[in-house]
Amino acid sequence: IMYRNSSSMKKTNIQMLLGVNYPRFVEYLEWLLKRGLVAVSLDEEKAERIMLTPKGIDSYHRFVDWIKETLEGVKI
Repeated sequence: IMYRNSSSMKKTNIQMLLGVNYPRFVEYLEWLLKRGLVAVSLDEEKAERIMLTPKGIDSYHRFVDWIKETLEGVKI
């Protein structure tokens, strides 16, 4: 979601697009933050915005490549 959007997003917007409950989303977000895959910034209204870090973008590309390689030739 964040890669396709290519900009920072509010936590609630990400959570709603993912369709997971907020406590579970916060767990996922903390996991991503601890690994340096996303970062938090404040916008002009002092609202938290989440964005992919360069490491997060690289991880996304490697994951997509792995899926393509793993599922090569599989018909769904």
